[in-house]
Amino acid sequence: MLDLFNVTPVSDAPTEESVLDAASLNQLRSLDPTGGDLFLRKVLETYLRSLDKQVESASTAFAAEQHDDLSRAAHSLKSASASVGALKFSRLCERIEHAVRRQELGGIPADMVEFKQEAARVRAAAARLLGPTSA
Repeated sequence: MLDLFNVTPVSDAPTEESVLDAASLNQLRSLDPTGGDLFLRKVLETYLRSLDKQVESASTAFAAEQHDDLSRAAHSLKSASASVGALKFSRLCERIEHAVRRQELGGIPADMVEFKQEAARVRAAAARLLGPTSA
């Protein structure tokens, strides 16, 4: 298990810091009244449950061409992802949400490929921070 207070990259492979913004994680850590990592753990655990649900919803909506449902799932993930430091994923969710609102649907298939890949990276990074019991 990684120490939630001391994440340092050890290779060129994606690390928690390259997927989850360290400043955002530190902000969550600072909100723990005990000075520990319990609050951060709870936020990440809740986020992972929501991530799985919303990625499934977005994927189903995309496959069924239910664009309003896709926009709602992307909107839901946008803020939650930003709050845990998944900034790239948050921006991607925003891009999908806005494309649907503007009815500019041509780029959504490519965005959805990236969406699924980035969601998996975010999930893996958060799970690594939480340790083996979180998967």
